[in-house]
Amino acid sequence: MSAADMSSDDDEDVEAAERRMKREMAEMSKKDPDFHKYLQENEGNLLQYGEGEGGGDSGDDGEDANMDAADDDDEAAAAPGKKSRGRDDDDDDEPRDNRPILGVSLLRAMERSAFRGHSAKGLKKVVSAYRSACHLSEEASGDDAGATRAGYRIDDSAVFDRLMLVALRGCHVEFRRHLLGEETKKGGKGDKDDDADVTAPEIDENKPVNPKLLQRSGKWDELRTYLQLFLRSSLHLLSEAKEPALLSFVLKSLSPYVPLLTPFPKLAKSFLQTLSKLWSAPLDTSEEYQVVRLRSFLRVRQLAVTQPFPFVEDCLKSSYLCYARRAKFGTAASVHSALPTLTFMGNCVVELYSLDYASSYRHAFVYIRQLALHLRTALQRRTPESLRVVYCWQYVHCLRLWAAVLSAACASATRGGDGGGGGDEAKLMKSLVYPLTEVILGTARLVPTARHLPLRLHCVRMLQQLASSSESFIPAASLLLEALDLREFRTRPKKVRAGKSDAAGTALRLPVVLKLPRDTALRTSEQVDACLAEMFVLLNREADLYRYSPAFPELSVRIVQRLRHFSKEVQGGKDGG
Repeated sequence: MSAADMSSDDDEDVEAAERRMKREMAEMSKKDPDFHKYLQENEGNLLQYGEGEGGGDSGDDGEDANMDAADDDDEAAAAPGKKSRGRDDDDDDEPRDNRPILGVSLLRAMERSAFRGHSAKGLKKVVSAYRSACHLSEEASGDDAGATRAGYRIDDSAVFDRLMLVALRGCHVEFRRHLLGEETKKGGKGDKDDDADVTAPEIDENKPVNPKLLQRSGKWDELRTYLQLFLRSSLHLLSEAKEPALLSFVLKSLSPYVPLLTPFPKLAKSFLQTLSKLWSAPLDTSEEYQVVRLRSFLRVRQLAVTQPFPFVEDCLKSSYLCYARRAKFGTAASVHSALPTLTFMGNCVVELYSLDYASSYRHAFVYIRQLALHLRTALQRRTPESLRVVYCWQYVHCLRLWAAVLSAACASATRGGDGGGGGDEAKLMKSLVYPLTEVILGTARLVPTARHLPLRLHCVRMLQQLASSSESFIPAASLLLEALDLREFRTRPKKVRAGKSDAAGTALRLPVVLKLPRDTALRTSEQVDACLAEMFVLLNREADLYRYSPAFPELSVRIVQRLRHFSKEVQGGKDGG
């Protein structure tokens, strides 16, 4: 049987079911006029069964509507008006859900119509059912609007799972077919087995779709509302869903739909806000949610690549602000929870800022300048509040992030501009290395005390990272040599009791420490040994960075002389290691 004959038979079945339903409604108006009047006043959409679902179906009666009629159970469920009125008067005020129930057979009919018969009317019905599935949380919470919304009622979890699967995997194929004229590349199994998953065509999901191509389509006026409805329903589902497995599946399935957001810039911004919240969510640090975090970032990156300029700047701004807010929780107390997540988010921001260096330069300039203004305020006022703004984990994490961003840009400029808009734009980002270096040096020297020695070591690591990537000389060794002048290194350490060993820093981990305890800063042998060992490692790395430089003899001589003098000061290195 040809596809045209199949579509014609299905149209006749659907029209017969609609005519039968209208006859039943007419008979009910004669047998029970009171209830019919109630429906006209409160549930008028039920008396218009089959006359356009979700708005816009009336114009599809002449098109191919490859949808088989549902079985007797689904037809009975689709006729809520036939239920008896044997209720108490107290129940008349309660809202009733009179939408048709979506059963297995009706869902299969929708699948055949939309994905095998390529019917626009069938696609609209699938989108309408998908919208109902995305708003199930409102119905469960007793929302009256959710009960009276046009669409379907879904009572079976298996139907819900099947609907989400076929809608998310197949609707983008039909939207592209109807609006862009792209043919579907299906396997043989998908043409023979009704229960087989819809196979999507191989498309470049990172390729932008020109909105003018969509708007010039002959079916744009007809399907525009349904495409927007599908995207809004998906956005609502992402906002309301709590299960990591469901969020992960939806985020992965939305990949082919992101290029279709180009005609809806406001909706794209709403997607960016929701995806950024999922990406930076601070509440859930479980392993399952890390998959959600990763796929949220992949969709944000896809938005930055596919949406028209200047949407990429919105992505850059949103990602950095989310990282800065999340950086408040990246402390030593959360080393096993927040710090791994923050490291992952930092790598994501570096990836985003490597997409378009022209846009990244403008944002990096503004945010590095903002850090410099905070530092200038601390230098001028010297108040506890102004110093606390600089000497905190959030400020240090932001400095570390920009060091990583500029290091990636310098590496790209060295390679000749792989990605990011070209080598010239990467060199433009490289010009920000100098102001960032000045900010880091100022931060390290802001309060040169023994208590803040770990922060100075953090700054030295950042400077060495910038020096290595930019292939320029940055005097980080001076910060380490200046630290050797602290008088705490030349005094005898205190003996710590066994009960206070933990508080005194027996297991001191400098990479996750910002400052030492106020009363015992560099006063225990454990702290002194840990700090000196880290300083010698950084000095060794400093010498390794410039070992091929013509100025290496002058640099190394200064370091060797200072270390010899320090060794004599601490009695031949006995106490200082």
